[in-house]
Amino acid sequence: MGSDRQPLPKSADSHIGYRHLFEGILGRNTADYSIQSAQKHHVRLSLMADRKANIIITVSSIVLSLTLSRLNEPELRLALGTLSFFTLVALVLAILAVLPKYRPMRLKDPDDLPDYFNIMFFAHFSELPKDRFFQLWADALRTDRGVYEILTNDLYSLGLYLARHKFPYLRLSYLFFLTGFVSACVIQAFELLLH
Repeated sequence: MGSDRQPLPKSADSHIGYRHLFEGILGRNTADYSIQSAQKHHVRLSLMADRKANIIITVSSIVLSLTLSRLNEPELRLALGTLSFFTLVALVLAILAVLPKYRPMRLKDPDDLPDYFNIMFFAHFSELPKDRFFQLWADALRTDRGVYEILTNDLYSLGLYLARHKFPYLRLSYLFFLTGFVSACVIQAFELLLH
């Protein structure tokens, strides 16, 4: 059934710069499903990271409110001060994890697009005139290869964002939150033993 399909023809309409990697790829359901599954998986990872960050934001806000209200008690001051500091850092890191990262490209020439340009990402395509945007989409949709290029480029951009922005901040947030509680418990235990 798939043996009668011909490789995709070469074209000069690619704007991504990795055209040669997609030459000869046949449009087929397995390729479509693979890319769609990977994209859905990364979107779910992003949503999961947002939920975890929101948990830290909520819990940190509550803990911070409670600790700051009792900070004037001398026997708890050091432990609560430590807990407050680490909780505040965890809160800031969790906010940074969910804070949208928006940097306009500021294109000088809409015909000269960088390799990392992502036609599916609003911060990139919003820099284009409408006619150039439509032209790029029309060029990409002419062949299966063009569609695979933009989908894999979008997948790469999404994965890069998760790996370099969202998950590092989230991980540090949880580590600071945990460190704050452990440190506060250790400090309070030592204070109880010394008195």
